[in-house]
Amino acid sequence: MSNLAPFTTVNVKLAKKPVVKVKKAKPVHTHAISGIRKMSNGKYGTDQWVKYNKKKFSKRIKQLKHIIEDESYIPKGSTDGYHEFIHSMYIALISGRKITSPMETSITKVVATYSKTLSPEYQKKKLDYIENTISKLNMIKRRLAECNYTKNYINEKLYFLDSIERQVYSRGSLSVKQRKALNKMYDQFTQRLKKREIIKKSEKKA
Repeated sequence: MSNLAPFTTVNVKLAKKPVVKVKKAKPVHTHAISGIRKMSNGKYGTDQWVKYNKKKFSKRIKQLKHIIEDESYIPKGSTDGYHEFIHSMYIALISGRKITSPMETSITKVVATYSKTLSPEYQKKKLDYIENTISKLNMIKRRLAECNYTKNYINEKLYFLDSIERQVYSRGSLSVKQRKALNKMYDQFTQRLKKREIIKKSEKKA
């Protein structure tokens, strides 16, 4: 007989498959995602976006509010393009508009530019600029008075020069267009005075 042991019957218990409990994913609100995306249940400008901007950009909102309330920097009623841009960025923040990356970068630059104006060095340069510019404006006014123009013409030019003077005191700057206009007036009045001087000399000789 064979020395091999007989086959035995082995009862094998099948292991139960592990039951994996799937946890329901928590709803992710889009305002928690990095970067601003449109919320599924609300449009830009709604209360939820106003609250979102207020939370995310609270520091920038306070800074822009301070800047637009500083009348030495933005005179009341100013129609300067840059000043209007600052206002528009502030309104965008507090009204719940979508703040894009370029807009956020521009807002940061506005704050940085304003911060530079608070330094003593800048303040000194500003005062020097104001003093020199006002001196030049007074020179133009004197030449205007000597040119013997009509009263209406003189009043018209004085109105313009006075408005420039107010701007220089409040903002400490002039646009390229304004500087060109002043240079043109200076050259015009200078040439007129020279012609008047030539006429006077010729009359004396006669």
